[in-house]
Amino acid sequence: MAIGGFPSFVEDMKVFERERLNGYYGAVAFVISNTISAVPYLILVAVFPGAIAYYLPGLREGPDYFLYFFLVVFACMLLVESLMMIVASIVANYLMGIINGAGIQALMILVGGYFRLPDDLPKPVFKYPLHEIAFHKYAFQGMFKNEFEGAVS
Repeated sequence: MAIGGFPSFVEDMKVFERERLNGYYGAVAFVISNTISAVPYLILVAVFPGAIAYYLPGLREGPDYFLYFFLVVFACMLLVESLMMIVASIVANYLMGIINGAGIQALMILVGGYFRLPDDLPKPVFKYPLHEIAFHKYAFQGMFKNEFEGAVS
């Protein structure tokens, strides 16, 4: 979703740069306002498809479990939006920004612990700095905690 909206991020960065140079507002105001304006849309995207994705496979019943699931999905989407905003501030070209953003996300997915166990990752680079930075690691842990903690076998 954030990759599809990357061209608008680049355009927002151009407008921000012009208005910052004119002294209208600073970087903190831009980041806070951009985040606040994205939150309602992200809530809608996290709730409605999240309800389908949560209840369709028969995950744990109860509003507290769904709320935890919603918060994890919302936090991941907000983090990806922030990541793409950082990429847009560094890379001004649409295509290179999309490639870099998708590459960063793909790397985080690969070292996040879903495709390979953390102990099987090569230690010097992939395990210690990248696996600990990858937000997918924490999302997977949260989802597993939500589904399996307190379950009796």
